[in-house]
Amino acid sequence: MKLRVLSRNNGFTIFEIIIVFGILAIIFALGLPIAGNFYLDYQFDGEISLIAALLRHTRNLSMVNHNEAAHGLYFDASNFVVFQGASYASRVIAQDRIFSRNTGVTIVGPSELIFSALSGQTSSTTYTLSVGLPGQGGKSWEIFVNPEGLVYE
Repeated sequence: MKLRVLSRNNGFTIFEIIIVFGILAIIFALGLPIAGNFYLDYQFDGEISLIAALLRHTRNLSMVNHNEAAHGLYFDASNFVVFQGASYASRVIAQDRIFSRNTGVTIVGPSELIFSALSGQTSSTTYTLSVGLPGQGGKSWEIFVNPEGLVYE
């Protein structure tokens, strides 16, 4: 008959646990900046798509002569506003549609763009969107609106 010897070494040593946590910390430290860049790219691409879609939507409202008025897009530090009227100052406030914008993305261009009723014509405009610092991994993108109101990303 064989005797069984009970061993008290059933778990991991503290040294093994420290090594595993050290390896995991290194993996997370290397992966976090990569994941952060993917997230910033996603936000930037989303902001480009949002402003282009709002410009097209605003032009469409004008072209179908919604409420028989011109429509425009206005933006400030935190919002985009699709409005009805000849200017943002003289707009019909009850018709405003407000959309939040990403404050991390810088937009350079006129803060107000009006599309004429029925024709959708507007002044030729370029919006430059940028995030980060140029030359240090920053990105920029241009959205062009021609005199007929067509939007090019």
